[in-house]
This record gives sequence, C-alpha cells and structure tokens, in this order.
Amino acid sequence: MKRTSFRYFILISLSFIFISWGSKGHYAINNKCPESFPTTMNAFKVWADSLDLHASDADNRKSSDPNESPKHYIDLENYSEFISKGRIASTYDSIITIHGSSFVVSNGTLPWATRSIYDTLKVAFKQLNWHKAMLCASDLGHYVADGFMPLHLSANYDGQKTNQKGIHSRYESDLVYYYLSNLTNYSGFQLNYISNVNKYIFNYIYTNQHYVDSLLNADNYAVKIDATYSTPYYSALWSKTQFTTSLFKNASHSLAELIYSAWLDAGSPPFGSKTQPNEIITPANLNILLFPNPSNGNFQIIGENNFKIVIFDLMGKMEGIYFGKSYNISHLANGIYFAHIYSNNIFQKSEKIIIEK
Repeated sequence: MKRTSFRYFILISLSFIFISWGSKGHYAINNKCPESFPTTMNAFKVWADSLDLHASDADNRKSSDPNESPKHYIDLENYSEFISKGRIASTYDSIITIHGSSFVVSNGTLPWATRSIYDTLKVAFKQLNWHKAMLCASDLGHYVADGFMPLHLSANYDGQKTNQKGIHSRYESDLVYYYLSNLTNYSGFQLNYISNVNKYIFNYIYTNQHYVDSLLNADNYAVKIDATYSTPYYSALWSKTQFTTSLFKNASHSLAELIYSAWLDAGSPPFGSKTQPNEIITPANLNILLFPNPSNGNFQIIGENNFKIVIFDLMGKMEGIYFGKSYNISHLANGIYFAHIYSNNIFQKSEKIIIEK
C-alpha cells in the first residue's frame, strides 16, 4: 500500500476509535481560548460553548472528504532540509515547487491548512458573517491543537518506527481522558498581534516537534512500570509528560492570538453587527491612501478632502485625534496601530499603520 493511502487509512481508522487530543481535549482547548480575549473582544466570549461544540468538525469530515486527513499532520522528519537545517519552506507554493504536490500532501499539510482557515476566518469577519466566522474559528482551533500534539508532527506518529505502536491513542486520547482536569487549568493571558502568520504557525510547530523524543522515552519508561497499559502505566506516563499541560495552555492561547489577529486585520468589526462600520466602500475612499507606511511616525494622506484621523493601539486605546492631510505621531512607540479615517465626519475606512523609527 502506498504511503499516502496507508497514512490516510490509519488516521481514518483511528478517528473512529478516538479524536485527536481526545474529543474532550479538543473541546477543552477551544473552550478555554476566549478567556484570553481582550476587553475589545468581550462580546466574542459567548463563542466559548460554540467553539467547544464544533471543535471536532474537522475530524468528523475525514470519513467523507479524502482531502481532509492530510490537513491534520506533517511528517517533518521526511524533509531532508528539516533534518539538516531544522526548517522547511513556509509557503505552500514554495514547498510544492521544491518537493512536488504528491510528496507534500503525502507528508501532511497541517501548517498550510492552518494558514488557509485563518485567511478564511479573516474574510468571514470582514463580511460580518458571524456564524461562518465561528465555524472557521472552531476549525482553526482544531488545526492549532493538532500543531501542539507532538505525534502529529512526526513520521513516527504511532511509534511504529520504534516498536511502540499504539502510543498515539495512549497519549492523546487515554492520558488526556484520565488527566483532563489537570490540563484545563488555564485562565488566559495577554495577547499579541501576529504580523507574520506563517512564521508564527511554523514556530510553534517546530517547538512542539521537539517533544516527540521525550514522549517516546516516557512511553518506554511507563511500559517498564506496567506493560499491560493499566492505571500504573498511565500514572507513570503522566509523571514523565508534564509538558502536556503547557501544550494545552499554549494551544488555547495561540488560537486566541490567531483569532484576535484575524479580527484586527478585518478592521475590528463589532460582534454581531449587520453593517460594517469600519469601512464604507465608495469610489472616494478607494483613493484614500496613507503613506509612507511603515514610517517614522510622519504620515500623509492622499485624497480630495481634509480628513479626521483617530489613532488606536492594538488594545483599542485611543492615542489621539488629528486633522488635515498630514500628521505626526512620532511620539508613539514603535509598533502597529490602526487609523480610523473620517471625511466630513463620516467614517470611511480603517487602515493598519506601522511606526518604525
């Protein structure tokens, strides 16, 4: 059987026995995510139960969609450049150009599937399609969680290369079931805006792949304690895999940062709104342009009218109001801000600006 077909068959078979990170694990990671939302996204905290409910939609599609299964893993060790340099090309076009689509798909497309659903989420926010945005955020949570499960990042995904078959389900399903209450002690913390989504996704995937050897060593240790895989085995496995708590916490937080960043890039539309207050599409505002961007804090605006510009930081704090066609905000610290542009006191659009001094 070809590697692609074999991997697809194995993952489909396993999905009927357990759902990756255990169904309860995926639900918990999604459910905890909104606890990190800033005050500007307080209204989105009502998503918690919905993100939980739809956390495994992506796994459920495996049985009907043959293109779904590769989205849940990436066999990094099968890339020679990963072995030699610890990195692979981060864009899908680049990796296809280097290795061909057959090789890439057969070794999993998790990071690019994560980026794709992030982009879809951003569009849903812009279109004020709140139900679709919630479903996209749920799928995003599933792929992010898979990126925090070390065996989803390894060619030795079920211990088949080291005579440890079954470690996949023992770890991500059974162990999670036994110790779920220990894994959900997460109350959220401050989010950062993600300016380079591809880099962000690959960074956590590379970091989490390093846990593969630790997990396999923990399994070998636990088997020596109890080769029947009963309670003593799981107690021993848990004692050697305390990093799992951080994987859960960081998965929820990374999901929150990605949702937050997609929302900001979409113009921060108020939750539930029927019309987009952050941009009125007219022929006039299509010609509104802030430049240079990035700048040292001195910006100009192109357009026929005089404008009012309101500057906000990433947390929604207003930093100032400016009038005319040029303005100086060089007193602000380096970073990313949003300029809300008004013409004749009518809101026109929101622009992301970057200060680099």
